[in-house]
Amino acid sequence: MSPFCVYLCTCKDIEEARSISSILIREGLAACVNVLSGVESIYMWKNELCHDREVLLLIKSSEKKFDELQRCILQHHSYELPEIISIPITGGSQSYLKWLDMHLQNAL
Repeated sequence: MSPFCVYLCTCKDIEEARSISSILIREGLAACVNVLSGVESIYMWKNELCHDREVLLLIKSSEKKFDELQRCILQHHSYELPEIISIPITGGSQSYLKWLDMHLQNAL
């Protein structure tokens, strides 16, 4: 089991997604963020069925950085209740996990 996670976060548009991703990288809260546009989300919000186009962030980071990462997302996100979900990384390429660890430890 590794100490790393993938965090999922949806954003209203590509500009917000790129902005949040860049901040997370610059502040050393993530080693890599994939920005996936064209995501369709269907959900209930305030008793209304919603169908929205969103942009999904796949944020690679560590469990230790979650509180700070969450604070950062909440500070810069436009949603009243942004999605922030953690998925533990239970395995993977040892070379990639080593890179992830090195990047997160040496973040500015």
